Parts: sequence; C-alpha cells; structure tokens
Amino acid sequence: MFRDDDLRLRPLVPLAEWEGELDAPEGAEVWVVPAWVEEEFYRLNNLRFQIERLFAGVWGVRVDEEALARAAEEARALVRDSYLVAERAEAFTAALPPAGPFVLRRLRGGGEEEADGPIEALWALKRLWAARWSLDEVIARGPGGWPEPAAAIAIRQS
Repeated sequence: MFRDDDLRLRPLVPLAEWEGELDAPEGAEVWVVPAWVEEEFYRLNNLRFQIERLFAGVWGVRVDEEALARAAEEARALVRDSYLVAERAEAFTAALPPAGPFVLRRLRGGGEEEADGPIEALWALKRLWAARWSLDEVIARGPGGWPEPAAAIAIRQS
C-alpha cells in the first residue's frame, strides 16, 4: 500500500532527506524534485508517443529544417501544456514556503529557471522539462535522439 509520506513518492524532497549527491550553498534552503516525477509526467501524458509522432519524417536523407523547427516548438508546447497529476502539483506547491524567490536547476545540466512563488516554481519546473525540446537540443541529439534519462531538479530559495 502506498502512503503519501513515503519518501520515494513525494514530488519534492528537502535536501536533508535527499539520498543522492547534491552541491548546495551553505545555509541555503534546498529541495529536490526526484527524476521519477518527470518520468511519471511523460508516461501519464503519453508524451513519448506524441513527441515521436511530431518528429516522424523529419529526419531523412535530407533534414527538413522547417519541419524540424516546427516539431521542436510543438514538442516544447506539448510538454508545457500537459498536466501534472493534481496530487503531485498540490504536494509540490505545499512543500515550498509561500514566498520565494526560488531558483530551479537541473542537476545534470540543462538550464536554470527563476520563480517568485510556489505556483511559479511549478511552471518553471515544466519550462525546464520543455527546454529539453529546444531546437538546439534536438539538433545536438540528432535523428531519433530522445533526451537522456530524467534528472533530479534542485530548487533553492534565494
């Protein structure tokens, strides 16, 4: 039976309870969004199938650059516009203090976002996930390139 207080099922974990490695400034309030939250988000929204359909036929003997740019932008929009499970979103925003500002950073690189409050931090989280579908990232991965496995995201109150 799953429990809401199970550490493995919480969408936002205080650094003191985080089992992975993380460099954090001394005295900073830090939380971690485990990688499984992004994986669950993709799975429940059927994003892998939808995104693969967007890129079907783009890579070939010649790359259709306009179609590639369109597909990348549509993939980013698809990630930004898809829903996070309500219970996860509520637990995420409830775990953060009511006032920011917050800085969100993907642990394996891939950008940084800023947010003024918990709701804005949730939007920033989705922007970080969507950034993996920028045109530059898609071109760097090449044909059939799916982003590397999800990585945890650190949230620091600044």
